[in-house]
Amino acid sequence: MARLQSRRVTHPFLSEEWMTAAKEIREKYADEIPEITTVIRINQVITDVPFGDGGVQAHLDTSSGHLTMELGLLDDADATITTDYDTARALFVDADQAA
Repeated sequence: MARLQSRRVTHPFLSEEWMTAAKEIREKYADEIPEITTVIRINQVITDVPFGDGGVQAHLDTSSGHLTMELGLLDDADATITTDYDTARALFVDADQAA
């Protein structure tokens, strides 16, 4: 177990490095995840980010049948959610539905 932990690389949530690592994980396991049949396109505006210029703009998109999460905003999103960094991290990383 200690060996596994020593190889673990962590990046700040929603940083470019985190987004790249998350995309690589999704691609690695793509054939094990069932197709998503509900289409939703959500822009995310995250404030009070502890890196960069203090804000992140990202989006979630399932229109391809798979989850895509990328930096930048969609022109034709179904909704835009604005939240602070701590709440976004609690929702996405910690899966804290109470957040």
